[in-house]
Amino acid sequence: MNKNIQGKLKLIPHNPGVYLMKNKKGSIIYVGKANDLKKRVSSYFTRKSHDLPRTEMLVNKIQSFDYIVTRSEIDALILEDTLIKKHRPKFNVSLKDDKRYPYLKITIKESFPRVIVTRKLQRDGSKYFGPYTEARSLRNTLQLLEKIFRLKTCNKSIPRQVEKTDALDRACLNYQIGKCDAPCIGNISYEDYRERIRQVILFLKGKTESVIREITSEMEKAVKHQEFEKASEIRDRIKEITQIARRQIVSNFSLDDQDVVGVAKDGKNCCVVVLKIRDGKMIKKEHYFLENAEDESYSIILSRFCMQYYTLREDIPRFVNLQYEPEDRELIEELFKFAFHIPQRGDKKKLLDMAKNNAFLLVEEKKLAHLKSSQRTVFAVKELKDTLHLSNLPRRIAAFDVSNLYGEEAVASMVFFDNGKPKKKQYRRFKIKHVPGIDDYKMMHEAVTRYVAHLNDEGVEMPDLILIDGGKGQLSAASRALSEKEYTIPLYSIAKRLEEIFKPGKREPIIIPKTSYALKLLQQIRNEAHRFAITYHKTLRDRKTNYSELDTIPGIGEKKKMLLLSYFGSVERIKKATIEDLLLVPGISNITAEVIKRSLKSQ
Repeated sequence: MNKNIQGKLKLIPHNPGVYLMKNKKGSIIYVGKANDLKKRVSSYFTRKSHDLPRTEMLVNKIQSFDYIVTRSEIDALILEDTLIKKHRPKFNVSLKDDKRYPYLKITIKESFPRVIVTRKLQRDGSKYFGPYTEARSLRNTLQLLEKIFRLKTCNKSIPRQVEKTDALDRACLNYQIGKCDAPCIGNISYEDYRERIRQVILFLKGKTESVIREITSEMEKAVKHQEFEKASEIRDRIKEITQIARRQIVSNFSLDDQDVVGVAKDGKNCCVVVLKIRDGKMIKKEHYFLENAEDESYSIILSRFCMQYYTLREDIPRFVNLQYEPEDRELIEELFKFAFHIPQRGDKKKLLDMAKNNAFLLVEEKKLAHLKSSQRTVFAVKELKDTLHLSNLPRRIAAFDVSNLYGEEAVASMVFFDNGKPKKKQYRRFKIKHVPGIDDYKMMHEAVTRYVAHLNDEGVEMPDLILIDGGKGQLSAASRALSEKEYTIPLYSIAKRLEEIFKPGKREPIIIPKTSYALKLLQQIRNEAHRFAITYHKTLRDRKTNYSELDTIPGIGEKKKMLLLSYFGSVERIKKATIEDLLLVPGISNITAEVIKRSLKSQ
C-alpha cells in the first residue's frame, strides 16, 4: 500500500457514499458504494487475501482512490449507477454497449406531445419506453402508433387553443394520408389529444385490454351522438389493437404485471433475458449481454442489471421474478417501488425457467459466433463426418465445377481445401478438349478423369472427399470417372437450388440444416470452385476477344503491341509500314522491326 492511500484512508468518514478506484494512469477502474465508506474502502487494503481472483487483481491495480459522501445509502446506490454508466470501469458489471440501444420518448412537457426515437435518457419530464434491442421491433412499434393513434410527428410548437380551420394547406402531408389528426389546424382538441397520449402510454406498457375498453367506450359515445364517420375510424383502431393483443403469448390471466429475469453465463459471456408479463400475457422478450461479469456472483450481476435496466423506465411492474436474491435487495425495492420474488414452483417458476433457458441458448450462440475461424472449421469438419457417416474426417476436400458459354471456351476447375482452408498450390484448371458442344455431364467426366489420372504424381495430395457442384447428372458422371480409374474416394454433390446433398446410388438427397457449420463449409468450397472456373473461363474469352496477329511475333509483348497499334491504328497499317516507319515507334529496334515485317509477311 502506497503512502498516498495510507494517508487518505485515515481521512475517510463513516458515512454512506461512493468510492472510485483508480490505476496508475488515473483512470477509474472500479466504482462501488457503501453504507460506511471507511470500513468498506479500508477492507480492500487491510485484508491479506481476497475471496475472488477478480478482487485480488483489482487491488493490485489500485494506485489511488476518490470518494463522494451522500445523504443516504439509496443516494449512494443511484450515484454508483450513474458513475458506472458514465465511466464504464473495467471491473464493474455493466450492460454491454448500452448506449447503442434506442428508446421511445414521449415529450410530455409539450402541449401536443410527440413519440420520437432517442438514445439519450434525460431527466427532462419525458416518458421513456425501451430499450429496444432490435431495430425492427422499434420500427414496427412506431408504425403501429402512427397508424392507430395518429400522433403529431413534426416539431412545430402548437399552443393549447387552436381555432379550427378548413385551410388544409396549413396541415402537412401526414394529415392528408391519415397519419396525423393535425392539432396544428385545430382538428383535434388539446384534451382529446392528451387523452390519446395517455392511451399510447397504456399501450406501450402492454395494457392493450385497458386501451380496447376505453376506445370501445369512445366508439359507443360517437354512435350515440350519430357521429358515424368518427365511430367507423375508432372501430378500425380497435381492430388493429385487437390483432396485436391476439399475437401476444397468453401465459396466465391470474398473473399480476411482472418482469421475469433469467440470467446465464459461461466464461466471459453473460446474458440476461427479460420476459415482460402484462395483463396476464407475455408481451415481449428482451435480452442483454453484460460486460465484466466473468468472476462475479449472480447476486451482484442481478443487482447491477436491475439498477441499470429500471432507471428512468416508465413501465416498471409491481413484481420482478429472479433466480437469485440480488445484492442490495431492500434498497433496490425501495428505490423502484417493486418487490423481488424468487419463485420455487408453479407458473412463475415455469416462466423463470423459460427466461433462464433462453439466456443459456443466447450465451451458447454467442460462444459459437466468437469461436476462432480455425475452431469453427474443425467443428465443421467433425460435423460433416457425422452428417455424411464417413469413416474418416474429411480434412482434404477437392471440389469440381464446369463453366462454358454455349459450348464456347468450356473449362473446369478443381479447388482444394485442407482443414477448411483453401490450399491454392493444389488448385487445378482444365480446358475441355474432348467434348464438342454443350454437355456438362461429359465435361465433368473429362475433368475428374484427367485429375485422378495424376493423383499418384509427386506433390499431388489425395483428397478425403470429392465434392461436385451440380445435381445427380454431374454426380453420376464423376462417379463413372472414379470407377474407371478404380478409386473409392467418398463422392458427393451439392445442388444450388435447395442446397441438397446427393450421394451416388441414393435417390433421396441428404438435407443438412441451413444453420449447420458443415453445410456452410460445403457452400464455401462450392462457391470457391465456381469462382475459380468462372475466372478461368473469362480469361480465355478475353484472350480470344483481344487476340491479334501481333501476339504470334517473337519479342512482341503486350506493351509493344499496344505501342504499335496506338501509333499505326491497325494491324493492316502495320503490315504496309516500312522498316523506317516501324523504327519511329518508341522501343522498336532495327532487329525487332525486321522480325515484325518477316512474321506479318509469312502470315
